[in-house]
Amino acid sequence: MSSTGIRFARAVLMVRGAEGVSRGVDFYHNALGLAVVRHTDEFAELTCNKAFSINLLAVESEAQLCTSYSPSLTFEVDQLDVIIPKCIQMGAHLDGGILHPAHGKVASLRTPDGHMIGLYEPCIM
Repeated sequence: MSSTGIRFARAVLMVRGAEGVSRGVDFYHNALGLAVVRHTDEFAELTCNKAFSINLLAVESEAQLCTSYSPSLTFEVDQLDVIIPKCIQMGAHLDGGILHPAHGKVASLRTPDGHMIGLYEPCIM
């Protein structure tokens, strides 16, 4: 924890109703391997480590469901070429191609719920 007592611990993503929560859990668990901590019709919590979690919150208002390129979550992965097909099978769509900058591989995807995520595989030196 920082010296100010503040830490970034969770991101809340709004999804359409109970079906959106279920689809989101299915995607983040099966495509990215996040662990499901709790899952109800209205709420889900998934984690990729004990320090950070993603919460999926069921909402019905169109205004709450508007997504674009913000927020964007980025996940560091070991094998981008293995994860991308899993994400596509689970309903995600690549937003552009896979980039190969000097520091690794980078891809942007839109999840089945319309949220943008980034996948990053660092270059092994």
